[in-house]
Amino acid sequence: MIVSTASAHAVTGSDGAPPVSRRCLARRGMMHSECEAVDHVLLAPGAGAEERGRSGTEELWLLLSGEVTVAEDGAAPRSLRAGEVLLCPADSRPRLTAGAGAAELLQVSVLSGGRSALLPARRPEVGP
Repeated sequence: MIVSTASAHAVTGSDGAPPVSRRCLARRGMMHSECEAVDHVLLAPGAGAEERGRSGTEELWLLLSGEVTVAEDGAAPRSLRAGEVLLCPADSRPRLTAGAGAAELLQVSVLSGGRSALLPARRPEVGP
């Protein structure tokens, strides 16, 4: 069992933009699956998240609190409210922007089917 006790979030933001705070809760080496990562994301009012650096992953975003606008090239912006889920295929990179208040999200990134098929068969090892 692995218990993550890190309480600090990585905070990003530049050029006067509102900060984005991200805390990784789990990484692929911590789980026996094609899960890339599980992150806790805090968006300050008006802050946006889009560049996540995980190519080849599909993403699930669960909005825990607040409201965000989801914008993607060629599509009309949509609102996402607390309790709603956004599923993103591997080739999409929508921008999530917090509304007038802060937003708290849970992001789960998993390898796409094409990437998973390239992995060797997995067998958990049981040690002494």
